[in-house]
Amino acid sequence: METPPSKVDPPHPFFSTHPSFHAVPLPLVFVSVLWLHFFWSLVPAWRFGEYYSYGFFVAPLFFALAARRISAFSDTSETRAPAAPSGWIWATIALILLVLIPLRAIETGDPGWRPPFIFHGLLVTAISHFLLARQSGWKASLSLLPVTIFAWSAVPYLWQIEQGLIRTLTGNVVALTREIFLLGGHPVEQMGERLSLGPEVVEVADGCSGIRSAQSLVMSALLFGELLWLAWPKRLLLIGGALFVALAGNTARAYYLASTHFFAGKAAADAAHDKVGHLAFAFSAIALYAIAWAMQPRKKGRTVVRRVTLSETPAP
Repeated sequence: METPPSKVDPPHPFFSTHPSFHAVPLPLVFVSVLWLHFFWSLVPAWRFGEYYSYGFFVAPLFFALAARRISAFSDTSETRAPAAPSGWIWATIALILLVLIPLRAIETGDPGWRPPFIFHGLLVTAISHFLLARQSGWKASLSLLPVTIFAWSAVPYLWQIEQGLIRTLTGNVVALTREIFLLGGHPVEQMGERLSLGPEVVEVADGCSGIRSAQSLVMSALLFGELLWLAWPKRLLLIGGALFVALAGNTARAYYLASTHFFAGKAAADAAHDKVGHLAFAFSAIALYAIAWAMQPRKKGRTVVRRVTLSETPAP
């Protein structure tokens, strides 16, 4: 007697459109290599840049979140018949290499020039989603869009945009800190990006503007939104909450350090500078996660009521 064949689960949709993809997952492997190469090109900006050191956490989280997305994605479409690998894959690879080789030479020659890195990221993003769409359909490809946006949080901004953000954040932090001092009865004056109380002057430098914590919290907002599967409107609200939390945390930090400088001396403020910065970011990240957790949809419990008929009533 022959034993019946065992039931085998259908292949994952990312690998189901072309069954031959099970043997040689060329598009997915090539997309992974593209992102690895792009992240490698950003290492100097993460290592030597002043505001992007969190990029070392973004790279591994990107691949973990992408794997999570692929494993959770479900598709009811039927699988196609086996087919030989198409020539468009090799043509796309050749085209990318022809563009990336000179682009990488430009990036290596001037690591501080950011437009080539942004063009590099746009190229990798477009080619990645195109390859995945050709392999598994646009529905599968677009399902990875939140993870791609998360990866872009580690890409350095254009210099003009970054400096504009620094100036805006610094001005807001200094103005709010002065208002807190005035509410406390201390006649602190603002002179540009400086606060003065009598002969003592505190200068809010670029590193104290909050740009680093703002960028890190925006990255955290994208991460929390993906981890908790929040809807797009809630993710946008969470990014706004990250900016608000960053402004509040940096204002509290600036007020504490300025008051320490005014009333305990510059040496005491310098000694507490780094510790206060770490604590401010830790509390801001916890507050942001609490906001993200509160945005999760709550499952409503159901109350099951059983109706007992006369036929079910036990006899006396």
